[in-house]
Amino acid sequence: MNEPFILSEYIDHHPGLAIDSRDGDAVRRAYDLIEADGSAESVTEPSPAPPAPTQQVREDLENTIYFLARAAEIYDEGTGNHIRRVNEYSYFLANTLGMDQAFCDEIQYSAQLHDLGKISVDPVVLGKAGPLSETERQEMDNHTIYGHRILSQSPQLAMAAEIALHHHEKWDGTGYPNALQGEAIPLSARITQIADIYDALRTARPYKPAFNHELARSIILSGDARIDSAGHFDPRLVEAFADTHADFDRIWRELSDG
Repeated sequence: MNEPFILSEYIDHHPGLAIDSRDGDAVRRAYDLIEADGSAESVTEPSPAPPAPTQQVREDLENTIYFLARAAEIYDEGTGNHIRRVNEYSYFLANTLGMDQAFCDEIQYSAQLHDLGKISVDPVVLGKAGPLSETERQEMDNHTIYGHRILSQSPQLAMAAEIALHHHEKWDGTGYPNALQGEAIPLSARITQIADIYDALRTARPYKPAFNHELARSIILSGDARIDSAGHFDPRLVEAFADTHADFDRIWRELSDG
């Protein structure tokens, strides 16, 4: 895409984007908040009242980021629990690795934005039921670049931007968009990748049924016809998943769509 993406214009021309009018307003607020670098004053009328407490600003940011993440699911029929689960898997895995609390807290709301760039992908490509052509596949893959372009406007969303750009990179260097290898892939993206793939395995898609936990666990640990576990994932994360996989199932059940 050659022109900058402007979310408000996109929403105006895609009335089906939001779940309802409240979501549409929240998505606009989310973009305004991000564009203004998370400032609470940027999304409210000028007021002589003192600034909101830091915790309130954080809650406002997280709530509006959620609606922005939901906007990226325009062509999915899920309830929004997919992105909530990806947040919680990522938070849990980061804690398991012993990451500091600031990292864990940030990934807990950043992971859900991994596919934000899909709101810039050609809707015809997103909605296509059959196999994609080479050109269409490239357009779909570009959602990583589009998401980074949107999110990198705000320093407060730096982790979300790196996740959006790199969550399809692979440990062996065969991923996209930059064919990064090993620890050159940001840890936040490596964590979100496992979280996203586990949840995708547990979820019914047009091309597959929902897998139970045992089958999803087996695929993450050993691979299948589509996923080469050793080439795909950071081995340290695979080991951490192997030790704690029951907690992934617990999160799935606690936040299930049913």
